[in-house]
This record gives sequence, structure tokens and C-alpha cells, in this order.
Amino acid sequence: MKKNLLLIALLTFSFKALAWDAPEVLQEACYGGCTEKMEKMYEDFLNTPYAPKFVPGMYAGECNHQSGSYDPDTTHYVGLLLNKHEKVGTYMSPILQYFGEGNDMASWSLEDGIKNMSTDWRDKGIHKVHPTSLTSAFLDNEGYPALVYWARQNPATKEVLFLAWLRGNIAFCRLTPNVNGLP
Repeated sequence: MKKNLLLIALLTFSFKALAWDAPEVLQEACYGGCTEKMEKMYEDFLNTPYAPKFVPGMYAGECNHQSGSYDPDTTHYVGLLLNKHEKVGTYMSPILQYFGEGNDMASWSLEDGIKNMSTDWRDKGIHKVHPTSLTSAFLDNEGYPALVYWARQNPATKEVLFLAWLRGNIAFCRLTPNVNGLP
């Protein structure tokens, strides 16, 4: 437990030291122990070294969380809008759905995503397209990262591998394009 707390503190400090620039890839994401499903998603993330290419796009999928607050075997859901804006360039806007009977965003078209997703990520998020990933960070009032997201995309299948760092909790997600989710 002490090792996990120390690693979380070091990760948080390193994000602060880097200001807003999240690392291109989250290393050692399974430091606190991952389920087999999370390990597979993380392995696929690491082995998919491509920043998202199919932008704009609306994607939906499943997540599992490495967290003291959530059962790691419980499936949660995510909707992810990848889009472009003249002021910020390429950005991502996610919605994490922690409970429910299914993914409420699975049937959203690209237009639905643009209409329903919060503009907070577009307007206040800090985004960077790296050679192998897209990162987005949302900072708290002191300049520390409150949320950091990573996305990589398999160009052949259009599948998005998505990691979310939420103050020490990590979500491992696998998303596919929604029907009518791509132009």
C-alpha cells in the first residue's frame, strides 16, 4: 500500500513538474495490480503506437478501473468524441458512465456527440497530438492535473484504446466507432 501511495505521489509530482504536458504514454499503468482484462487492454494500448487518425469521430466502449473505489471486474462505459476545432486543434471529449444497464452513448452519431458532449474539454482542456498518442489534461486551480487522458487508435480496425488517469485511479478502455460515428 505504501508503494502505491508513493508511486501516486511521484506521478502527480511529475505531472506538475511537466506543467500541462502529459507524457506521450502512461508507463507502468498496472503498478497497483491489474485484472487480466485490464492487462490485455493496456498491452493492446502499448502495442498500438498510433495517434487517432479518424477525426472527427464518435466512439463508445467499455472500461475497467484500477481503483480503491470501484470493483475492477465491474464494467463501466465510455463515450468519446474526437474532434477538431480551429482554436485548439484536435481534441477529445469523453464521458465516463460508471453504472447503468449498458452504454448510453453507444448509439450516438457524430452529430449527437458534438451536440451532447460538454465543451469544457474543448475550451479548457490542454491537448497535444504526439507521434503515437493524443493526450488531454484538465488542471485544477493549483496547476496540478485533475484528469489526464491518452488515446491511441488502430488504423486497420479504427478501435481506440483509451486510458484515463483520475487522481491516482486508472481506467482502461476499449472503444469502437459508433454507427454513423464517422463522417
